[in-house]
Amino acid sequence: MDVYFVRHGQTDGNVARRHQHQESELNDLGKEQIKQIIPLIVGLEPTRMITSTQLRAVQTTKIIVGGGLDLIPDTNHAFEELARPVNVVGQRYFGLGTIWYAWCWFRGKEINGGEDYQMFLERIKIARAYLESQDPESRVVVVSHAIFINVFLQHICRDKRMSLWQATVSACKILLMPNATIVHLKYNGKGTGKCAWQLISKDFK
Repeated sequence: MDVYFVRHGQTDGNVARRHQHQESELNDLGKEQIKQIIPLIVGLEPTRMITSTQLRAVQTTKIIVGGGLDLIPDTNHAFEELARPVNVVGQRYFGLGTIWYAWCWFRGKEINGGEDYQMFLERIKIARAYLESQDPESRVVVVSHAIFINVFLQHICRDKRMSLWQATVSACKILLMPNATIVHLKYNGKGTGKCAWQLISKDFK
C-alpha cells in the first residue's frame, strides 16, 4: 500500500509563525500552492482520500478533488493536528509561552485543554492502525498537518517515546516543512519480523 501525506496549503497563521485555531483558512497563496500540485496527485491515481477535519485541511482537499480527482474524501479526527491549549493559540512559535508549552508537552506534564505527548502518540497509533487496515493495493492520499505528519514519521516503526534529541530534530523538520509538501510512505504488511513501513520520499514536487 502506498500512502501519500499532503500538508495543507499556506494560512496566514503559517506566515505569522503563530499557533492556529481549528478554523484557520487557506490564504490566496495557499490555494495556489495546492492547485499547483493537483496534476501530481491526480497522476498518483489514488484509490482513497482521507482528510483531517480542520478547515485548512478540508479546504485543501476540496481544491484537490475539484481539480479532477474522482474520489469522495473521508474526514477522520485521528489525522488532525496536535491539539494545543487555548492559551497557546495565537502565540508565536518562538515565544516564551511556546517554549514552556513544548517542554511541558514533551515531559508529559498536565496541559490544560490540549494533548500531551502520550495522548498525541495514542492518536497517532490509531491513525497508523487505520491506514494498516486498508486494502494492500490501496493508494491513499492523506491531507494533514506539519506536526502530525512529522511525529507520525517518527513513530511508523516504534511506539517508544522520542528522546529529547529526536524531538528537537523533529521540531526543526516541522518548522522547515513547506506547505503542500507530499510525503510518500509504503506499507508492506505485517508478518515479516521487520518494520512494515518505509519512507520513500519526503517531497517529490
